[in-house]
Amino acid sequence: MIKVVPVGPLSVNCSIVVDEESGEALIIDPGSEGEKIIESLNGLKPKAIVNTHGHIDHVGQVGVIKEYFDIPFYLHKEDVFLLKDEIWQGFGSYVGAVPCPEPDDYIKDGDTVKVGETVLRVIHTPGHTPGGCCFYIEEKEILIAGDLLFKGGIGRWDLPGGNFEDIKRSLKRIFSMLPDETVVICGHNEETTIGDEKRFNPFLREML
Repeated sequence: MIKVVPVGPLSVNCSIVVDEESGEALIIDPGSEGEKIIESLNGLKPKAIVNTHGHIDHVGQVGVIKEYFDIPFYLHKEDVFLLKDEIWQGFGSYVGAVPCPEPDDYIKDGDTVKVGETVLRVIHTPGHTPGGCCFYIEEKEILIAGDLLFKGGIGRWDLPGGNFEDIKRSLKRIFSMLPDETVVICGHNEETTIGDEKRFNPFLREML
């Protein structure tokens, strides 16, 4: 089961991957409203925090969640430099961010993260940020995409660490490897599917 908890003024999707048999949970992108995320975990046993990327609107409450549950935090090494980057002056206050701790360990392409019997495969997808990653749950055909892909859009490449050529390569990789039925949980707003974005996303027509 995946609980998606929209948080903060930018509606960042904090995804909580739950193994129903054990009650264990993995927290992905706790960007804002730490108390709301903690309430959503009522009765569950969080095992770790893992982030799709290091922008402040996605890591803004890592410190709160990590301290409350005493659990490790994982991120791709190439995004560590972003943890202290406010992007714009006052943006941290706007999204309700607290200082983000250093990762306890790093994730990389091809790694797997387990919560109970649920396995998430790490897919390194640079472009929005150099260390951006997606998490793919093959048995459920679900992709947690962070800010790589949106319904009808793609991630920005003009923010710190962004690169247009990298994001094109990452999108091509994702769309070539995943089935059309794959449900995509985006970093903000509505979910979509790989098939729908192939058909209807105008930004992808020249990239794929």
